[in-house]
Amino acid sequence: MRYVMGVSKAFDSSKGQKYKTRNRKHHFYYEFNMESGKFRRVRISLFKAVYYKITFVFGLKTRKIKNLYCRDCRKSYNCYVNFWDKDLSCPYC
Repeated sequence: MRYVMGVSKAFDSSKGQKYKTRNRKHHFYYEFNMESGKFRRVRISLFKAVYYKITFVFGLKTRKIKNLYCRDCRKSYNCYVNFWDKDLSCPYC
């Protein structure tokens, strides 16, 4: 499952060059992939950036909840939560 962590507007240099004032900025969102455990930056359109910005303003962003404690297996764990999926189940049980 993928979680969107934030949206930004930045210069995109595909050839590793430094940005110049005449270059254009593009919108990106940062996602966290639970299967691979990696963060990734993905380029998105202006409309998707506006959608994510509006949802983030109303507090609908993915959050990392730290130090949850499971009473069954007696281990603490961290959990990522979307606004539509608030499953806090233990990954060890």
